Amino acid sequence: MRQFVRAALLVGVLMLIAVSCQETRITADNTTAVLDELESKLDWLDHRTSLERWQLYTTGETDSLSFFDELYNYVISDNESFRVLQQADKLLKDDKERRRCDLLFDALMIGRVEGKPSVVRLRDSLATVDITYRAEFEGEERTAPDLYRIYRNDLSTTRRERAYRAWVSVGERLADGLERLIRLRNQQVRKLGYNNYPAMVFKLQGLKPVDYTTLLDRLDSLSVGPYMDIVDDIKNRLGKDYLELWDLHYAFSDVDLQVDRHFAVDTQLVLIKSALEGIGFDIDKLPIYLDLTSRPGKSQLAYAFAIKAPYDVRVLANQTDGLYSATVLTHELGHAIHSTQLQQEQPLFNTHISGIWHEAVAQIVAALMTEEDFLTTHAGVPPELAASYLANKRKQDIIYLRTTLMRLQFEYQAYINPTGDLNRMYWDLFERYMMLPRHDDLKPWAALIYYTTHPLYLQNYLYADMVAAQTVAHLRRNYSTIVDNPKTGAFLVQNYMRFGSRYDWRELLERGTDEKLNPDYFIERLAL
Repeated sequence: MRQFVRAALLVGVLMLIAVSCQETRITADNTTAVLDELESKLDWLDHRTSLERWQLYTTGETDSLSFFDELYNYVISDNESFRVLQQADKLLKDDKERRRCDLLFDALMIGRVEGKPSVVRLRDSLATVDITYRAEFEGEERTAPDLYRIYRNDLSTTRRERAYRAWVSVGERLADGLERLIRLRNQQVRKLGYNNYPAMVFKLQGLKPVDYTTLLDRLDSLSVGPYMDIVDDIKNRLGKDYLELWDLHYAFSDVDLQVDRHFAVDTQLVLIKSALEGIGFDIDKLPIYLDLTSRPGKSQLAYAFAIKAPYDVRVLANQTDGLYSATVLTHELGHAIHSTQLQQEQPLFNTHISGIWHEAVAQIVAALMTEEDFLTTHAGVPPELAASYLANKRKQDIIYLRTTLMRLQFEYQAYINPTGDLNRMYWDLFERYMMLPRHDDLKPWAALIYYTTHPLYLQNYLYADMVAAQTVAHLRRNYSTIVDNPKTGAFLVQNYMRFGSRYDWRELLERGTDEKLNPDYFIERLAL
């Protein structure tokens, strides 16, 4: 009976859509009408698919995601709407309407790849495997956060290695499917006139591939020397002739674990709430629902779901003891707070926010967790320990930057040469950027689920870190400290959060900090 009702609903909706999609002569008036109809349809579908994905990521199951995916594909495949959007730029004079047109066109372009049934089926099946997978370690199933902590902190080298191998073992189950998915995405974008998937994504994001690769090369050249110094220092401290990848972070575990004692699971949320209240956000009074307990079937990562921004926002996380867990949760709460502060009448401007901008706002909020004032005043970390932690964090941030450069290059090259040996490509890049022994029997690249569910998204985090560094520097210049300062929250709401996607993120950044994106703030933060 449910299938019959669902089929009837689908047929009815498709008939309504078809009636409105007859090809007509394009004018300014009917262009606006197309924008209104398309925005309304996508707003409803975004809401419904968000609910279904929340169910999938919190339980490992979903009743109707495939149904709404099918409906979404039909809407974004409408050639008449696409034809109107392609020509609308010549007809629309109003800035707001042109912005709506740009966002909807981008949504249709991405949707014509990610919404294709062959892509959807493969992507969602791989995501379900990742969500429900639990690696076996020492005779029992363990969660990814548990394994992550062990491989970075355990005293035993052998145990750290085993934990790392278990942590990335899901890659064995995902690798073949991810390779097919990369090829499928490339096939679809070629039908849209692009050579490969990155070419389309960079075009829609307003990024030039040459500028992007130049940025990566610059960060590579600036960080390689300091990184090699860090590796040599770790070798000396651990008394090793060479390091394995599971040794890098262990070298900092003595200080990290001391700080982690101040962030027990049962006190993390209290500390986070106090930090957020200090900048003007009382999350108990915001429409944010939290799901923080790990359980079978639930995703082991962390996400914020804007089910219906700004009225219904949900956060999924899996808390463990330690500052890392608290920082991850604060980052997701940064997303959630952003969604609750949106003040745009157009639904589109409350949903289709640039990944770079959304991640940047979350990173700015998460930066509270590693401010010295917060560590000592809120978390009770002794000043000397806080200073040692922050000195180590700079080194770990450089290690993370090298890891990020490797991962970005891998994904970019995987789409440029999708028929190559991706495992060999990954370990070649690992040797180049990390300068550590390779392990070709492992497939960590496939275990990084972003490649599957959020293609060409990882660079958003790099740009977000640059935006965050520039913004925090601006706040410090003008307000001295970002901790326990309501002006921090007021600045974010008035200059960043409330606008959603009404304006391009580059414009908002320049208006907020009085200068265009400047990577030097990020480079200075790392002391490169």
